Amino acid sequence: MRATHTILMPQMSPVHFRPLEPLMRRLGYQVELLESATRDDLEVGLRYVNNDACFPAIMVIGQLIGAFTDGSHDPDSCVVAISQTGGICRATNYAAMLRKGLREAGYPQVPVVAISLQGIESNPGFELTATMGLKMLQGIIIGDTLNTCLLRVRPYEVVEGATQELVDRWNRIIAEYFEHKGRSATWGGRIGYRRLLREMVREFNDLPRRDEPRRPRVGVVGEILVKFQPDANNHVIDVIEAEGCEAAVPGLLPFFLSGLVTAQWEAEAYGIGKESVAKKKAAVRFIEQAQAPARAALRAAGGTFDIEPSTVELARKASKVLSLGNQAGEGWLLTGEMIELIEHGVPNIVCCQPFACLPNHVVGKGMFREVRRRYPQANIVAIDYDPGASEVNQLNRIKLMISTALMAQDGTEPGASERADRQPEDVPGSMAGEELLAGLGPVPDGTPSSPDVAGVERHRSRSRVRSR
Repeated sequence: MRATHTILMPQMSPVHFRPLEPLMRRLGYQVELLESATRDDLEVGLRYVNNDACFPAIMVIGQLIGAFTDGSHDPDSCVVAISQTGGICRATNYAAMLRKGLREAGYPQVPVVAISLQGIESNPGFELTATMGLKMLQGIIIGDTLNTCLLRVRPYEVVEGATQELVDRWNRIIAEYFEHKGRSATWGGRIGYRRLLREMVREFNDLPRRDEPRRPRVGVVGEILVKFQPDANNHVIDVIEAEGCEAAVPGLLPFFLSGLVTAQWEAEAYGIGKESVAKKKAAVRFIEQAQAPARAALRAAGGTFDIEPSTVELARKASKVLSLGNQAGEGWLLTGEMIELIEHGVPNIVCCQPFACLPNHVVGKGMFREVRRRYPQANIVAIDYDPGASEVNQLNRIKLMISTALMAQDGTEPGASERADRQPEDVPGSMAGEELLAGLGPVPDGTPSSPDVAGVERHRSRSRVRSR
């Protein structure tokens, strides 16, 4: 297969996925990353994916099948690759839906490579090796760092387009680093992982920027595809910057860590064994060690760039609002990211909600009320994305949120200064930081009760009062 077939991979994040092609070439695979998803691809997805599937499934599967229906690729010499999460999400079934769609479209001969860390399926001719896994991890960390630098610098660049030129330069260096084992012609020699991160951050920090007050910051959270894929979120970052704001997007790495940092919670709630807990904790330590050079590089910039907290810290914050047992989709991480953004000067948030992604509606939009109660300055808007969504409606809702952000920054919104100074409330029953550090276990964590449960509790308390 390596010699005769090309592996087609869907684009899920332009910044993070770009190093995949050179990395796979280094390992002997011919890979093509399908850079964009067109309207025609969505139509293909709607044709061959059940209409109750989530928007990401429609887009990704439509992108892969569309590569054959438009005549641009030969189905007899191509393989399609897709991720398989293995969790409580329909993403686990993407591979099966893709195979079904290929058969119905008339391409049953196209092999499907289902990539999962759990090794759910065997893929003859393709092996997820330790080297591949380590380099993919490095690629995610480098992508997170590059995205942080890009979004921080671009709105303030003195020379229009200078930031993009620097991004292009570092994309070449990163690609050469992965394909040629650290050798980069663009850099002019060999460059190591640590130095790559350090020099990349330094060059972005040195890029001339306008001396002006910092613009209102708008965070983007949500389901992993619509959060990072511009074609899925209708270029929400471009919209935010065009409206005079600075975008802030939490990294991709915490998504992969979120299922590991709750090991102790799962042990106490579900009874997973000590060996499993130990392995997950060891994996967290290893990944954090790989991330340490990126954090050091950002810290050395003297405060220009934000440094994301550890995923354990995000879990602590999220557990004050909802149970860490919310692990479907992005799970508790989505709520944790919103809280982290608000606490660090980004009260304005776009929550990207793909149609039919129930878990993200629960841990995203479903948490707005409690997050706003704790953080009155929170200015959050949920934007639904699906093939039939109105782009005008999406744009209007984002612009309305941004107009509120601009008024709050100018101090023209009634009560803006009071809300900005107000600290989050401690809710009775929420866990203290020390308790969370001790284990992140399934003890009472301040999760708001449902109306039914709350009603039962009120009835019981009244009965106790009457009995006295």
